[in-house]
Amino acid sequence: MKKRSEACILNATLFSLSLFLMVHFFFILLHAGPLNPVSVSLKLVTDNYVGRFFQQNWHLFAPQPMTQNLKLYVRVKYKGEGRNKTVISNWYDVTEPMIRTNEATVFSPYNRMLRIGSGYIHQLYIGGKDDLTYKLMEKISKKDNVAKEINASLEKDSDQVEQIIYRYASAFAKREFLKHEITDVQFMTSISDAIPYSKRDDLHFKVKEDNVVYDWKGVVKDVVELP
Repeated sequence: MKKRSEACILNATLFSLSLFLMVHFFFILLHAGPLNPVSVSLKLVTDNYVGRFFQQNWHLFAPQPMTQNLKLYVRVKYKGEGRNKTVISNWYDVTEPMIRTNEATVFSPYNRMLRIGSGYIHQLYIGGKDDLTYKLMEKISKKDNVAKEINASLEKDSDQVEQIIYRYASAFAKREFLKHEITDVQFMTSISDAIPYSKRDDLHFKVKEDNVVYDWKGVVKDVVELP
């Protein structure tokens, strides 16, 4: 009886794992494959699944690898003396400390958090799509006259990414201002070219940073502070 029970558990586990792998690869295929009616109809589901757990893009690889650095800065409004005065903090660099911590402890939650943050910042700059997808969408819009629908979809994606970064910023703010009553958060994204190889030893060389500042918004209540 015990052996039969163990066999049933093993079979159920193998069946569940096989089913999960089938669904997983089906979602990956829809997300990464050419646009088609099925992928469009399930876009919200596949984007949430892949974006949440397997966020990446093809800019890491040739022929056009990424040559720019992305950063996230956050500042907060909180109640000051006697909670009668609102104080605005300085800008905090969220990205650089996480990079240093991740380099010191590779096998830690910071590796995942760093990739999530940088991935969403990258999405804000490129719109969440790779270059080939944009070319295909442009071709489809000209052929089928659906430019308005495609633009509306891109704007919706951008709004979703922006809301996610506000949540990320709120989690950071709660950690840094644990003893204060935070009312609002604001974030700023930064993009800069990588230091040229010829300037790698020049301590006085500085790259130009292009910043985009987003509006103040109320701190997100249902997030926990970053570790």
